[in-house]
Amino acid sequence: MVCACVSALWYALACGSCGNDAPPPPPVPMTIDTLTGDVAPAPNPWKDNGCALVTDQEVIALFQIDVKRDLFNTRSLPGQAFCLRYWMKPNWREIERANEQPGAEYREFKNTLVVQVIDYGRQLIARQQFDLLRNRQRQTYETDVAGLGDDALWSTSSTSLVIKKGHLLVKITLDYTDDPRNNLPYAKKIAELALQKMP
Repeated sequence: MVCACVSALWYALACGSCGNDAPPPPPVPMTIDTLTGDVAPAPNPWKDNGCALVTDQEVIALFQIDVKRDLFNTRSLPGQAFCLRYWMKPNWREIERANEQPGAEYREFKNTLVVQVIDYGRQLIARQQFDLLRNRQRQTYETDVAGLGDDALWSTSSTSLVIKKGHLLVKITLDYTDDPRNNLPYAKKIAELALQKMP
């Protein structure tokens, strides 16, 4: 009797008004973990594929990199959704020589871009982790960034942009400009390229 009532209630909710001819949409499928009975974590399609989220060609075009002159390089980590790219600044030799002078203030002579996808398996957990960044590390992630994914935060001190997208957090760390604050517009462009590939 309980099953019949639940079935009737489910049909009423799914059907809506009985007068329309269109069949109700099917419920969103959920994969259940047979061992725990819990909803199985959503997959991370970027594991072992982190450098495909933003491609070499996209990075080269965005930053107008001369691959040979700037010694452009890409590194990934096996089993991770992680991609490191680095390339020299056009005047890196002069910067390096200046750094070697007694009492000189150190300047970075290369640019770095790290794209990492952190998989929390479920949207609720990803939301909780993102909110922890906002609430407990507000002195670090001080800026809300509108228009990217479900939500986004920027940290000037770590030059990192974190974007929530479903059950995933995308972290983009960019050291490109002399003033750390000026990295944000470029990090947003990287994020836009990545989000185009994420359903």
